[in-house]
Amino acid sequence: MADDDENKEKNHTIESLFILYANNNLNALDLDNEMHESILLSQIDFWLDQAKLLKTVFTMTETGMTYMKFKKWRLDFEEFLEFLNLICQDKDIKIDDVKQTLLEAGPPGGTLEIVIVK
Repeated sequence: MADDDENKEKNHTIESLFILYANNNLNALDLDNEMHESILLSQIDFWLDQAKLLKTVFTMTETGMTYMKFKKWRLDFEEFLEFLNLICQDKDIKIDDVKQTLLEAGPPGGTLEIVIVK
């Protein structure tokens, strides 16, 4: 059974998890059934917190300051990757290590449910 759980986790990519987190903890003002392909700072912080990177490796101040460099409300996937690159450069951390940790954190809430993103 443990092998099945491991295989489920491997089906996710950073991009598929990005979509899940971008659509997690939405504000009541967001339209129902609207699928977001961009992510808010609060959702990035939630993901980093679930991956146990927030408050241990990165602070909320650091994520906020890096996010503000984009001067946008939401970041698309390419901008999110650039955000990760910038925040890792500031800390002299390998971005691949952070991506792997984010991948291992799994979907929001830690469920192993697989969602296919087209």
